[in-house]
Amino acid sequence: MTLMDVLIDFSYISLLLMIGYWLRRHVKILQHYYIPVALIAGILGLLLGPQVLGRVSPVCFAYSSSMSQWSGILSTIVFACSFLGQRLEKVTGGALQTYFMAGSIHQAQVLAGMTLAIVIGFVIPELPIGFGLLPVLGFYGGHGLAIPAGRVFDDIGYMTGGSDVAATFATIGILCGVIWGIIIINRAARKGQTTVKMKIEDMPPEELTGYYPPEKRKPMCDSVSSSSTLDPLGSQLLVVGVIILSAYVIRTNLMAVVPFFTNVPLFAFALVISAVFTIATQKSKRVMDMIDRKAIIRISGAALEYMIASNLALTNLSVFVTYAVPLVIMSIAVAAVTYLFSFVISKRVLYKNGWLETSIGLFGQSCGVLSTGLLLLKVVDPDYKTNAATNITSSSTLGYTFQLQYTLVFMTLVTTAPMFVYAWSWGLFAILFGLGLFFGARAHKRGD
Repeated sequence: MTLMDVLIDFSYISLLLMIGYWLRRHVKILQHYYIPVALIAGILGLLLGPQVLGRVSPVCFAYSSSMSQWSGILSTIVFACSFLGQRLEKVTGGALQTYFMAGSIHQAQVLAGMTLAIVIGFVIPELPIGFGLLPVLGFYGGHGLAIPAGRVFDDIGYMTGGSDVAATFATIGILCGVIWGIIIINRAARKGQTTVKMKIEDMPPEELTGYYPPEKRKPMCDSVSSSSTLDPLGSQLLVVGVIILSAYVIRTNLMAVVPFFTNVPLFAFALVISAVFTIATQKSKRVMDMIDRKAIIRISGAALEYMIASNLALTNLSVFVTYAVPLVIMSIAVAAVTYLFSFVISKRVLYKNGWLETSIGLFGQSCGVLSTGLLLLKVVDPDYKTNAATNITSSSTLGYTFQLQYTLVFMTLVTTAPMFVYAWSWGLFAILFGLGLFFGARAHKRGD
């Protein structure tokens, strides 16, 4: 691998993203279902790469072998940015109830996947139980979490194509969330169940095309440093770099003492260091004022776009043949469980005020990422007349408490102690769901 290889791969993915962005801007069906540009670019990259076009033509996108390492590197950047610049805020009762509901959905997805992995394992003995964790990584975590977490299985030799399978679940999840979510919104609007009577056709053009005209453009970030001294974006990149370096040093030293940490990826350490740094400096105005959250989000977002597109472009098509049956069965089961908890069971857990809007946001978040949930909320509650957006964003931050243990620990632990992970998941589900029902009953009794 040379730096020139990296540069050419970067150029390939940049071209694919450019084509994907142009298609999103001009193709109506891509706009109607809010298909992300990175997803379009990744699929195009797969079709134009050696696995498809290369089989019938000598001319194709010839990616270097080093591009397979992108997901690990870029995911470390994404996770290092996770908490930087965030300010802890007071959690409202509605947000807490949404957190219990989100946790219940997350755990239900875990249990559905692992239970099916155990059952299918009797028919397909080579299917590992840990395969059952991949659906929740894709549906609830989205591509940004699924790809690096799935690669953990690849790196330790637990299964073949872990990141490819996880990315496939993430693609199915986001399509399910957006397409099914829009159908649910339209049905609810026809029945007069939504607080705001709005159709998807009324969405602003820039939300559909993804293009902002000059008069509607907003600053990408704030300038913390003077460009004559240090480039403003560079001043934020250096913070991310220090977090990654700290994570690397700590991981390297821990691996020398405890071999177990060899199987824990660098991005997991970057995430923990990011969280610890943010919590430790939360009350330090001098430190917090040095970090521009807008710029950090842009750094993370750009890395995520390239990670998703490059990983999808390298997807091993043989994986679909190997895991076709469990992929289909688990996708259907997880989607059904997510719908059941989001729109049926949530009636007993969530506050009555803005219940439907919060449920729609939860469904989108649980089938993709936070932005998917907020996207659906923008359709059903564009002016934020309910507390749904606040509930979803707050619960998403709190959701790291149940989500990250699977990413940081259980992706490795499931390879050696799968039944412990399975039993733990049942216990955590009982706690989150039980608390949700308890506090939900009290809220409904008060008429909230």
